[in-house]
Amino acid sequence: MVVGARLVWANTMPYLIRALDRRPAQRLRRVGWRPRMVIAWSGMRGAVSLAAALALPLETDAGTPFPHRDLIIFLTFTVIFVTLVLQGLTLPALIRALHVTSDGAEEAEEVRARLEATRAALDQIDALREEEWTRDETLDRMRAMYEYRQRRFKARAGKIEDDGYEDRSLAYQQILVSVLAAEREALVQLRNEGMISNEVMNRIIRDFDLEEERLEI
Repeated sequence: MVVGARLVWANTMPYLIRALDRRPAQRLRRVGWRPRMVIAWSGMRGAVSLAAALALPLETDAGTPFPHRDLIIFLTFTVIFVTLVLQGLTLPALIRALHVTSDGAEEAEEVRARLEATRAALDQIDALREEEWTRDETLDRMRAMYEYRQRRFKARAGKIEDDGYEDRSLAYQQILVSVLAAEREALVQLRNEGMISNEVMNRIIRDFDLEEERLEI
């Protein structure tokens, strides 16, 4: 019933929404029946469902055992097990059978967003040149970095020819990951030797983790 209800819902409600909502923005979000089948088949249950069942009290306010509590927990566990095993293991085969692939729209949208953000950064760098507290050499370094980033994303978007921007960027990121790993090892060694506390080590490593997460791989 759980699986069947999700399949029916995913293949009926979109048509009702289409009949009621004719806005262009809603039409852009429409997908065919194949992606909807993948979404419907992805309704695996897990820890939240089991936690909700286990949250049922053992007794009612009247002091009597909660009716059918064991049955509810058993049915919840059965649904979780069946959906994880049946739907989870067969989902890749279903995707291949339906020939569902990415159209690249999300990646193109991300590149456009990054290009726009980079353009805004360059405009702000130019505006900061009028401030007395800024240094030209600092702004020059930042502008060179963002100009390279802009060329890289333009090449990824196909607006200019890729002159090795992506390869050089990936090489830089790999170098930085290796350097950060060496820094982490040095901090662990200092902690093991008792020269710094565990709290200090974790605070510095957290900064390294944030720097690594900012890498645009």
